[in-house]
Amino acid sequence: MFERFEEGYGLDSDPNRAYYTAHGRFAGEVAAAIDVRAGIAPTAASNLVPFVDAPLFGEIDLHYPYRIPDFAAELPPRPYADRLVNIYWQHVDHVEPVLDRERFSRDYEALYSRSEVSSEVWPSILNVVFALAVQRQEHIPLQRRDEEGNIFFKRAWALLRPETVLWQPGSLELVQCLMLMNRYLHCTNNQQKTWMTAGLAVRIAQSICCHLPEASSTKDSASDRELKQRVWINCVALDRCVSWSLGRTSAPCLILFPYKTDSMCTRSSCQQGDKHDESLAWKLELHEISNHIQLAQTQVRNNLAAKLGLPRLYQQDEYHAVAVQLDACLTKWENSLPSNWMLENLQSVVDRTSRAERYLLHLRFLHSRIFLYRPMLGRFYLMKSHAATVQTAANPSSLSDRLLREGARMCVEVAQRVASLVIETLEPDEPIGLLPWWYRIYYLHIAGINFLAAMFGSDLFTESVSQSWHGVISALRAHEHLSAYVQPCIRTFEILSTRILNTQYPTPDGSSGVTIEDGVAGPLLDDIFQDMDFDFDNFLFGTDDIIWGQL
Repeated sequence: MFERFEEGYGLDSDPNRAYYTAHGRFAGEVAAAIDVRAGIAPTAASNLVPFVDAPLFGEIDLHYPYRIPDFAAELPPRPYADRLVNIYWQHVDHVEPVLDRERFSRDYEALYSRSEVSSEVWPSILNVVFALAVQRQEHIPLQRRDEEGNIFFKRAWALLRPETVLWQPGSLELVQCLMLMNRYLHCTNNQQKTWMTAGLAVRIAQSICCHLPEASSTKDSASDRELKQRVWINCVALDRCVSWSLGRTSAPCLILFPYKTDSMCTRSSCQQGDKHDESLAWKLELHEISNHIQLAQTQVRNNLAAKLGLPRLYQQDEYHAVAVQLDACLTKWENSLPSNWMLENLQSVVDRTSRAERYLLHLRFLHSRIFLYRPMLGRFYLMKSHAATVQTAANPSSLSDRLLREGARMCVEVAQRVASLVIETLEPDEPIGLLPWWYRIYYLHIAGINFLAAMFGSDLFTESVSQSWHGVISALRAHEHLSAYVQPCIRTFEILSTRILNTQYPTPDGSSGVTIEDGVAGPLLDDIFQDMDFDFDNFLFGTDDIIWGQL
């Protein structure tokens, strides 16, 4: 396999290859490759990935036509509705603030008093709020939670008519509704609907929150501007999460505002200012860095662009050099956080809401680092194979090779930090955890897949990484009561790690004769992919899912 890489995909011979690798594709292809090598047909569970197609909220079918419900007649009793709404504001909204509480309360009161609400989209918004609040309650038995949450979501889906979304003028309420729906959908097995709701939300938000004449923004009150900024930044976060999971590029030029820069929170004003402005400023900067990471991975040499002499932002054949600059930007961002936002100080933050928001911000920051380093993790193994055949004492590894090696090592180290951070947020004695449990599973899965990749070589799968791997498995077991998906996920992870060894060194009783710590994982995995003729380079750097027209 590696020989074919060198002939057809030389390490530096093809600058047109994309470096963009989706988490879903990364996880699915590795699992399928190991299954085939073991002579086992890939199972559905092997390819299910959180925020891609894993039914974290159980199976929900949105394809058959629904009866448009009598919304008022199907409202839950007011005391129960009040409890769900309170759960949403205390445990859901602060993680990714989308709604305005004052406006929501006004419409909520109007609805139960049978008065007119401000938007025809609002009944759908309320039902998604109910659905998310139901799923957030970790003490409710799994089956009852899924059934009730999915009933509320199906009502919301039926109430939001297609003509409202596609053909009527967009509204901020419609963007908010699509964003809330997308949160729910990315925990179901409706991949296309997840992608489309994110895309619709971004496009409508662009027409409302961005690219407007500056004069029109003066008509907005300060609270309107703040709400639009908050919705837009969280819309960007939603788009980034979906695109990075599904393997598709985000919408271009996402970080634009029609407002003057002095209307945005600056670093100095944030230190003393409103906590919402403070959060917006840090999210905005992180999303801008992440946007450039994606551009660096997806921009390729275009024949027409080259003919016309158009400039290129990034040179992909020097991605690891560009990554050094992007890594410096992330480091600068992390170091510039106020002390009470620093990772080492999060546990001392008394306010639980603020603590949860900051933990998620750091998880997104670490996810950006993994996304930055992951291409180098893949190329590191290609480099190792090439070096094994041509490198001698007179031809030591180059600085470029060493940068790739360090990038691969840093990718695994960041995955360790992700795992530790998620484990740190676990609160087994609390009926509702600090972070939504679906985010915890998502980031544990990201860490786990990177640890499986580290098993390709004993130089990366150290004793420390092995401990982190076992920590991920243990943390996932703590989530088994929350989703039927978790147990198959754990089983898949365990099978993948042991099957690598069993296919090479089986004992008479069929058990593994060695352990991961024996230091043979790297050579064994190399043999697995060689025997399969599995094109690992094309898998890591393939262009199948890139939407080049957006770049």
